[in-house]
Amino acid sequence: MSRGFARALDAAAVPFDVVNYLGSCGGGLLGPRWMTWWFDRIIASLHRSLDRASEADLGRGMHPPTRWDPFFAPYMTLADVYRYPARHFAFHQRQLTFTA
Repeated sequence: MSRGFARALDAAAVPFDVVNYLGSCGGGLLGPRWMTWWFDRIIASLHRSLDRASEADLGRGMHPPTRWDPFFAPYMTLADVYRYPARHFAFHQRQLTFTA
């Protein structure tokens, strides 16, 4: 089931890219104070969720739409999903870092 859903999401990658871009543009209009408040709430919620997750929960997984991001593997566990943002951020940080 998750493999078929992932294929459907891969097929919708172009419209998703447009929505993702427009969402990023809209987020920039909100201002740093509101974005900081929102970010802090999301991080706190993720911490609470991770604290409640059992080893069995972290081992469950599914097939994500691999076309969406180079760090999406053909099969990812919940633990992989929790690791994903840091890997994604580090990748872009390396892209945007000048070295002499």
